[in-house]
Amino acid sequence: MQRRDVVLGAMGGAAGVMLAGPARAEGLPVPASGAIGFKIFHSGTPVGEQHLVFTQTGDQLRVDIQAALVVRLMGVPVFRYSCAATEHWSGTDFCGVDSKVNHNGTPLEVHASPVDGGFAIQSTKAGNYNYTGQPAMLPLTYWNKAMLDAMILNIETGRHYPAIVSSPGWNNLPTAEGGIVLAQRYDVTGKLHLSVWYDQYGQWAGLTFNVGGEVTFQKFVV
Repeated sequence: MQRRDVVLGAMGGAAGVMLAGPARAEGLPVPASGAIGFKIFHSGTPVGEQHLVFTQTGDQLRVDIQAALVVRLMGVPVFRYSCAATEHWSGTDFCGVDSKVNHNGTPLEVHASPVDGGFAIQSTKAGNYNYTGQPAMLPLTYWNKAMLDAMILNIETGRHYPAIVSSPGWNNLPTAEGGIVLAQRYDVTGKLHLSVWYDQYGQWAGLTFNVGGEVTFQKFVV
């Protein structure tokens, strides 16, 4: 389970037009339930879960993210990962993120706060710097499809990358409860290598990447 920049990001094509669907904050794909959850698999074995909770106050949105997983070999833990992060939004504007990660015993933190024309980043791994370029920066937390059009901030490492995105089409994805959800696949390459899916309403529906085996996120669909 070693890799230079783990693409859990939040544990840790372009942005599409949002279609009519569940109620959400204006311009952002906030689920009507106020929550999103995934069961996480490593090489087909369930290893943990990730949950996001959305709290709307006027035009202010807070997104709390919790993720935890343990990979075992013959019952013995060989890799542990946890992430706690909070994003802040005003309307459709990303206003910052604070994250704390435990990457197999290594504590990591990333803090992004607004400055003129961009963000000041404080990071355990990447150091401190300002990003004021284009495109605008968005965090690698997957729930907002607009990140595919952004400079992506890895909230584990503090590093940022442009996304190179293609869409092979639509797939029937398995859900955590054993059902099926129809979603469009986007393959992200460049510094990141992952596939992420969004349903017809622009809601995050699935994720897969490779870290010592295939890591797959299956959504809880109530």
